[in-house]
Amino acid sequence: DGGGEGGGDGGEDGAGQVLRALHGFETRREDWEAGALQSPYLWSLLHRDGAQLLHTLEALHLPPGWTRAWDVSSRGYYYAHPASGAAQWDPPAAKEGEEG
Repeated sequence: DGGGEGGGDGGEDGAGQVLRALHGFETRREDWEAGALQSPYLWSLLHRDGAQLLHTLEALHLPPGWTRAWDVSSRGYYYAHPASGAAQWDPPAAKEGEEG
């Protein structure tokens, strides 16, 4: 699944992912206006899909294998590389020759 790992999802670039998500959000809005979706269900879909999109877009700028997560007590993001056990407060630097 690659959840949270750098490099995106299935090779689709960030702009493509945003456009696909916007189309989905617009379709759901139209369904809601037509009475096909109840407000609580629409809200749950928007919340879930928006969070997934945000997570994916945030990961696009991380080197492969790195994740970013919110630390509630510190009120800030931390970065982790589960394969190596590394964790840090500062964003990881991309290796030479990598974008990010």
